[in-house]
Amino acid sequence: MGNMRRSKKYSRPVRPLNTQAVFGGVHEEEGHDGRIFKVRHIAAGTKEYVCPGCNGIILVGQSHEVAWSEESIFGAQYGLEMRRHWHTSCWKHRGRR
Repeated sequence: MGNMRRSKKYSRPVRPLNTQAVFGGVHEEEGHDGRIFKVRHIAAGTKEYVCPGCNGIILVGQSHEVAWSEESIFGAQYGLEMRRHWHTSCWKHRGRR
């Protein structure tokens, strides 16, 4: 038994885990105030939303970001319920206005 060969399937390089795919496209970003936000890109929205960054309308079919923070004194569920839909450019430039 001292002459066992290694299986070829274990000698292949390991591919890094796609964490966005694992978490349904959700990734984390740190806000300018240090809070951590969960962010999900929406390729084509199914209804209109008002962007909290510019108070403009995010149209049906328009790509945008959904963001929320689970850092709340009311708990993570409250943060999820308070998620907001942002224009992608407004989300990227938040805190700089």
